[in-house]
Amino acid sequence: MEKSILTEVYMDKSIWSTLKQEIENYTNILVIHGEKSLLSINNNFFKTLENKKYHLVHYGNECCHNIIDSILKNVENHTYDLIIGVGGGKSIDASKVIMDKLNLPLFTVPTIASTCAAVSYISVMYNEHHVFQELYFLNRPPHKTFIDLQTLIEAPKKYLWAGIGDTLAKYYEMNLKARGKKLNFNTTMGEKLSHLCKESMLNYGQHALSTTEVDNEFKEVVGVILVTTGVVSNLIDFKYNGALAHAIFDALTKIKRVEEEHLHGEVVAFGILVQLKLEENSLELNNLLKFYKEINLPTTLDEIVIKEEYLEKRDDVVNKILKSVAGSEMPLSFTRDEFIKTLEETK
Repeated sequence: MEKSILTEVYMDKSIWSTLKQEIENYTNILVIHGEKSLLSINNNFFKTLENKKYHLVHYGNECCHNIIDSILKNVENHTYDLIIGVGGGKSIDASKVIMDKLNLPLFTVPTIASTCAAVSYISVMYNEHHVFQELYFLNRPPHKTFIDLQTLIEAPKKYLWAGIGDTLAKYYEMNLKARGKKLNFNTTMGEKLSHLCKESMLNYGQHALSTTEVDNEFKEVVGVILVTTGVVSNLIDFKYNGALAHAIFDALTKIKRVEEEHLHGEVVAFGILVQLKLEENSLELNNLLKFYKEINLPTTLDEIVIKEEYLEKRDDVVNKILKSVAGSEMPLSFTRDEFIKTLEETK
């Protein structure tokens, strides 16, 4: 039997009364959160928890096995009946692993629109030094997701900006891997949905970054970033999830400054350009270059790394990327030297 692939999603300008209703039958709630994320919804969120027993736990600033194990040890003597994960991708990814370990229902409340973590069944794991380690596959996605559009439009725009980059990759990476393949039913649905990940970002992304109103275009961009990308991930065979753009991000986290100073989707957006150059897809490349320049996404490696720091780690970075390519479904053929030249191009 196929596993659950869908999360029940509530999205509105204000979702707090709905959240209050949905937690009515739960009595002891474990809240996994980030510091800034909890502050951003402070008044509304705690009103929904009135008359509830709850325990607040900070996720530890990284989605990391050791940190999660420590959290689990600290809560092992408590009896919870619900987890609420609050925050951005790492906080919510950590709450998903804890859901899996404790076998409890999970409600997610994303406070920024930067990734699909709130509805996907994959958590991205890092080590304590913020270097990508592995993907953690859950038995199911979160049970319910509550998207408060007013919170998201008031959040720092850089997260939405990075979310646009990450969402574009969902189309370009899957399009590359699935090209010419006979797809099963679920993967075919996911492939069709992935087109929204490109079209909505290119059509409305710039507007969503500039608007101060929760209008239909903003709602569509946020919905595609948070929900559509996650549904695509949950639908498609895992071998079609992620390609060169994410491999480039994963490898560049070996450079400390990249993880500290750049956002996931920002670096992934650059990786899409490298992928398109290697595909020799000049039409899509030129379309994206025009869009990137309009919203200031990076178009060269120099915008992401300090040259000296990169050169120190170059062999490790390139080896990690090429190893990922070698073990994947990517129909690309290039030499190591060709890849390095394309990665390091300055225009």
